[in-house]
Amino acid sequence: MGAGAQVGSTGSDGTPTRPPRRSGWQAARIGRFFTLTGLIVHLTALTRQPFKRLSPLLAALFLLAGCGSVIDADQARICRAVAPALHGEDVEVLETSLNSVPGAPTALRYSYRVRSDSRTTPHWLICTFAAQTGVGRFDLTAVDTDQGTLSDIKLLILKRWWLSDAPPEGTMAALFHLGPRSAYWVQQALGGLVMTGVYGLIATGFSLVYGLLGRVNLAFGEIAVVAGTYMLIAVGVASDVGRLGPAELTLALLAGIASAALVSWLAGHMVVAPLAARVRSPQPVLIATAGLAITLAELLRLTAPDRVNWLPALMNRPIAVAGQDAFIATVTPAQLLAAGLSMCGTSLLLGIVAFTRFGLFWRAHAQDPRMAALLGVDVQRLRTQVFLLAGAAAGLAGGVIVIAFGTISPGDGLSITLKALISAVIGGIGSVPGAFLGAALVAAVEIGWSSTFDIAYRDVVTYALLVVFLVMRPGGLLNRAAPTPREF
Repeated sequence: MGAGAQVGSTGSDGTPTRPPRRSGWQAARIGRFFTLTGLIVHLTALTRQPFKRLSPLLAALFLLAGCGSVIDADQARICRAVAPALHGEDVEVLETSLNSVPGAPTALRYSYRVRSDSRTTPHWLICTFAAQTGVGRFDLTAVDTDQGTLSDIKLLILKRWWLSDAPPEGTMAALFHLGPRSAYWVQQALGGLVMTGVYGLIATGFSLVYGLLGRVNLAFGEIAVVAGTYMLIAVGVASDVGRLGPAELTLALLAGIASAALVSWLAGHMVVAPLAARVRSPQPVLIATAGLAITLAELLRLTAPDRVNWLPALMNRPIAVAGQDAFIATVTPAQLLAAGLSMCGTSLLLGIVAFTRFGLFWRAHAQDPRMAALLGVDVQRLRTQVFLLAGAAAGLAGGVIVIAFGTISPGDGLSITLKALISAVIGGIGSVPGAFLGAALVAAVEIGWSSTFDIAYRDVVTYALLVVFLVMRPGGLLNRAAPTPREF
């Protein structure tokens, strides 16, 4: 077992070699597809094009679950580092493919070519790990190659004296050449996309409920945490059954969204609607939903040790977007996927409110509840739909957080709730497009302040922004100052 050439470091002639562009991009296609599709759908909804044009795009999102590959990035890094150790120092290792092994949830197959002088030969190896999740996913238990299986002694030497000192993976060349300052702001903008989507989804939930009942549900942030928690539970169950793939992750996300919609429906019918009908003041609903948020947070905190609380490192190999040697802005496929999902979600909500019978009934009830009932609007059914839809929006926000950051913690809901509520108020509470515009403004202020000034004062500036809008423009960006109507 030789020292081997370093993948993506130097070749046999001492010149730097670039990692193959194909590496990591198969998983990245998912994120790029969702992000670009989200932008298209969002622009379509905002410009009021016929809603039926959305259906092919939305169908494509679900069909996407059956293609692509989702591979643990840490396991992929370890498996790539094995190949150079099996060959001499004067060869160059070129990656061909890295795929999961059917029927072996903890194994990866790495195909590559070894180039020495003018000769190139194909090889492959299969890395088997102790587990898919937890600490066991770092434990390499077996290596099978086209020359045979490594013995226990060779495997021990490989792990002890080669993998522990293996150099980090190289990065791709940036897609766009920008100066360090411009690349820095590109990096900040990429980071703000996810939070814009999270704030926008939950702010939309606030607007839907407020437009219907004139009340604010302060538990939406914790409902998002519930969705993220159930998504992680579903991921843990899927990991015990087989390898995680796009279909399993999609089902886990849908499980989280369904759990959030159910909790929102229960909270709406058992807390928000009864109090809104019984008491004219909005304060009892605020107090009751704040208590519900605390209850959910404590319940999740007490049960945290009994479940998996981290998503495996999937689709997190950085992609160089813009910059040069001094600074390169990067993004991971997971971040692209999270941003695309949030944009698709907000765009779908905009389209539902603008172009469906539900949206027509919601706007009619928001403008004049009694007249809407007299004209045949089923108020109870409409309320059920609103609670479910608002909960699903919060659930998607929780799933987006898990995909982008790997976890979500009990208690995170308070901060999310406050930022989303500020977004809804700034946009004009009761207005669905205003909620998204407010979320974009809040996220931009947070990113801009954190990138330029002391981050410790970021929340102070955000809350001060709310005060400025309440004083200078109480109706928000879309000037929804009057209690009615709240048309689209």
